Amino acid sequence: MAIENKPKRLESLKDRDFDLIIIGGGVVGAGIARDAALRGLKVALFEKADFGSGTSSRSTRLIHGGLRYLEMLDFGLVRQDLKEREILLRIAPHLVRPLAFLVPFYNRNLFYRLKLLIGMYLYDWLSFDKSLPNHKAFNKKQTLELEPALRAEGLQGATLYYDGQVALAERLCLENILAAQAEGALCFNHMEVTGVIKVANRVVGVKLRDTLSGAEGEARARLVINAVGPWLDGLEEKLIGHASHRVRRTKGIHFTAPPVVNNAVVLFAESDNRLFFVIPWLGYAWVGTTDTDFEGDLDQVQADRSDVEYLLESVKEIFPQADWQTIYYTNAGVRALVRRTSKTGAEESAVSRKHALIDHQKTEQIEGLLSVVGGKLTAYRGIAEEAVDQVTKKLGLQVKGRSGEELLPGGATGDPEVYLRTLQPEATRYGLTTKQTEYLVSVYGSRVLEIFELLKSDPTLAQPIHPAYPDIRAELRFAVERESCLTLSDFMMRRTALYFTPDQGEQAALNASFELAALLGWSIEERQHQEAAYAQELSWTQNWTSLSSQSVGR
Repeated sequence: MAIENKPKRLESLKDRDFDLIIIGGGVVGAGIARDAALRGLKVALFEKADFGSGTSSRSTRLIHGGLRYLEMLDFGLVRQDLKEREILLRIAPHLVRPLAFLVPFYNRNLFYRLKLLIGMYLYDWLSFDKSLPNHKAFNKKQTLELEPALRAEGLQGATLYYDGQVALAERLCLENILAAQAEGALCFNHMEVTGVIKVANRVVGVKLRDTLSGAEGEARARLVINAVGPWLDGLEEKLIGHASHRVRRTKGIHFTAPPVVNNAVVLFAESDNRLFFVIPWLGYAWVGTTDTDFEGDLDQVQADRSDVEYLLESVKEIFPQADWQTIYYTNAGVRALVRRTSKTGAEESAVSRKHALIDHQKTEQIEGLLSVVGGKLTAYRGIAEEAVDQVTKKLGLQVKGRSGEELLPGGATGDPEVYLRTLQPEATRYGLTTKQTEYLVSVYGSRVLEIFELLKSDPTLAQPIHPAYPDIRAELRFAVERESCLTLSDFMMRRTALYFTPDQGEQAALNASFELAALLGWSIEERQHQEAAYAQELSWTQNWTSLSSQSVGR
């Protein structure tokens, strides 16, 4: 029996007035929705694609204080991000895990090593309230014991410190959406904002188009906040008639290779001394990132050959025996950085990860419209809290945020490893292997119990989607019924980790599309369209071998 896929979703907005409309369903927009809904505001969020499908899903997947910002003497930014790191480790233990970072040094002088040592002590000091260990120092022999694949020649030793990793950043974004919905927010994916509704010089709502059905509608609110990241300039053209050009867009890419490291290893590119990482991620070596200005199509961002070769050139020097011929796939995204200028009017060369909150009443005399510019994954919750503080001030409300105190929906696991052990007997009764249970907990956290409820009612849902993967059929129903999954790509790329397997879930895609077709009532033509759309997504991760920098708008 097909589940209603809500082709008339816009009807739920009729005769509704909201306190706040959020444009953009990336992690910042999702965080704003959660924070505002937790404060009791009437919230609606609109995302033109899927939640977390843009920059949020294309990051280095780290939750960190930004050790390199100490060199810029930006202690405030580092301290704030370290505070956010601790909050996320606490409210989302199933998604955000501690990760050790090793900084090897080769042929470095005493001054460099002393500077690094001071930086490590500063990092420890700025994270005085941390749950993670302090840094450690290792000699050459100890360093090679930690990372045997490192080049031994010229190695003098290393330091090791701790930060966090969010392996499935897409799920972090989605859980903020789910938390907002649980507090009454209406959150729509595949719903494009095509314009604003204005009365005189005040924005009072937005015009909408359902990108799946083509239906059009509108929603009204006391305030609208624009959180679309690198799409800001383009959307401003629609909203206020011109772009403010507050955003500097830079592209970052990563690639996956066979595993080579035990810890995240911090490296510096040979050509320009830029920091990048080799990270253990889902059984791969996750290598990145680059940082190049980008002026191309934001909806078709891809890695090109020069991007990958830039990273390969340096990583081969440090890990000469590793397999760098095998690249499973690439990942590319665009950051929205605050465009800043120096006192002389020239653009700063150092790229800032700070954010800015724009009140368009002050800048363009347009009331009722705010915009968030810049920021990074680690800081999303704090940015959201700051934005909602301003929203409540404008609305004349005095209600304190509590997004740093409330667990995310799957966060009631405590220690995930202990949780897994207590869960396994019940999982075994449903026929799930230890590997499957571990996987489900890594994706859904404590919400895995909701998956088990589905298995109680229909044991056949414990069958694998395809024998090559740990995913089970219950996840498809769960994604549609409870996680706003409306397309095959939604499911493969952002509801599960199938997209991140070596073949990117290709063997499971056909079975998943048939099941989703039954659940969502797709026609044969629509199912085939969904399969083609997912195949296109996969091709973009493989095209780097044939793309030049010019062909992707670098």
